[in-house]
Amino acid sequence: MKSLPLPVAQVRSNLADVLDDVRDGQRVRVTRHGKPVGWIIGEADRGRLNEIPKSVKPSRSHRRPRHP
Repeated sequence: MKSLPLPVAQVRSNLADVLDDVRDGQRVRVTRHGKPVGWIIGEADRGRLNEIPKSVKPSRSHRRPRHP
């Protein structure tokens, strides 16, 4: 399924509609200044993430450092 990129401001001002889309299976990639900052996913996708074996999940040490 293709993700839908949305700026933070648009997500904030249309949260109810965004959550309706997510409930219907849409994945939303949240962006700030055009760069991805996070995801909003539905309950079904969240459940599938829990099913991924730990050996496949990246460890926290592989994540990029957070910049203020």
